[in-house]
Amino acid sequence: MVYRIHDTASLTSTRRAAVVAQELGVPYEIVPVDVSSAEHKSEAYLKKNPFGRIPILYDDDFGVVESRAIGRYLAAKSGEKDAKLAPPPSDARAYARFEEAASLEYSDFDVVVSKLGFELLVKKVKNLGESDQVLVVKYYEELKVKMMAYDRILAERRYLAGDNLTLADLFHLPMGAAFEQYVGMDWASYGPNVGRWSKEISSLESWKVVASKKK
Repeated sequence: MVYRIHDTASLTSTRRAAVVAQELGVPYEIVPVDVSSAEHKSEAYLKKNPFGRIPILYDDDFGVVESRAIGRYLAAKSGEKDAKLAPPPSDARAYARFEEAASLEYSDFDVVVSKLGFELLVKKVKNLGESDQVLVVKYYEELKVKMMAYDRILAERRYLAGDNLTLADLFHLPMGAAFEQYVGMDWASYGPNVGRWSKEISSLESWKVVASKKK
């Protein structure tokens, strides 16, 4: 069984889903979506995802939208044989730590780096004018506060949810790497534990494979 991920290989959303598949060792292929011609807004595509967003994962004829949901689906399918990347709800404490860490990525980390990314990257690419430096300073301060909290968490744990790598760690990789590449971000500047964690997850073979795919 080969999963199909409809998206563009270089997008952060695709990479978020793909690194999970790669880490789990499940076969997948990228089915290109031509965003330049707004294929994802066509009637045919909207029948697959009414919001017109990418990616979409297909498991035979079963489709799943949203990259984090795709990651959870792949981990759940793998968990039928091996509970890897996401602890089962039956292990209440481990499951709570995992959901806690996943919530931090979605509600804290991604929110602020997305706002920063808009000012520093998206505006330039889409010719939307100059970055608002007042907002840039504000968002960097917000990020600093959040990453200092991360550093405290990671002083007690190898990964965000405990001693085992989970989806919560992997979900950080696409945006984290994009900021390193395009903004020159040094995550270690936010603390030694953040630096150690960032270096470890970005050195995963699964991420190296995904990051090498440009199209």
